Amino acid sequence: MRTDLWDQFDGLVGPSPRLLATVTAHNADGTSSLVTYDGAQMRAIGILGSTIPYNVWVRDGRVVELAPNLPLQELTI
Repeated sequence: MRTDLWDQFDGLVGPSPRLLATVTAHNADGTSSLVTYDGAQMRAIGILGSTIPYNVWVRDGRVVELAPNLPLQELTI
């Protein structure tokens, strides 16, 4: 049995987070221009949808899959 609480938490988080972003443009080099919910702009490899804007999940600089287009609410606890 593991006793170190940090090791247990680290196993849940994983090496790279999955980010929710909105696609704002498709680029000729096969990348997508994205905006995250907090306003950060980035580019990621991959194009999934056709009608802009749409939401995607991004991990390690790659568009992983389409994300639902639902309202986002951030809460501070």
